[in-house]
Amino acid sequence: MSKVGVIYGSNSGDTKEVVQYIAANFNSEIIDVKELEAEFFTKFDKFIFAASTHGQGELQKDFKAKLNLVAEADFGGKTIALVGVGGQVKHPTTFLDGLVEFLPLIRGAKLVGASDVDGYKFKHSLAFINGKFVGACIDFKNDPEWKARADKWVASIKGEF
Repeated sequence: MSKVGVIYGSNSGDTKEVVQYIAANFNSEIIDVKELEAEFFTKFDKFIFAASTHGQGELQKDFKAKLNLVAEADFGGKTIALVGVGGQVKHPTTFLDGLVEFLPLIRGAKLVGASDVDGYKFKHSLAFINGKFVGACIDFKNDPEWKARADKWVASIKGEF
């Protein structure tokens, strides 16, 4: 199994807890996006980007501030999985919308880890495309089964990582 570069952005610690739980399943190096430098993208061929969505569907502020580094990176031949953390109850019309901000920036990468609704209830999500979420979707605060959901997602991408 290749080493996986895991980058997360977290305001209150929820995404950090989720990403630590997920990353424990891989040979990984975890970095808070606040510490991200361009060289990090040259160290790995596999990545997990984990971020929360806030307000009216905005990507977590620290990750948003580093999107220029993501846009400048060469992801040709690399594999990326996305993890979104958000609230289906508090934000049912923008549930995990922030995840889509990564999509135009990861050109050349193989995107893995699309996931099913699997019981989540929301009105709209930009991250829900063609009947699937573009990555793992975790409602940390409202889903007591989030770890089981994360385990299922990890199992689905293990072959790619």
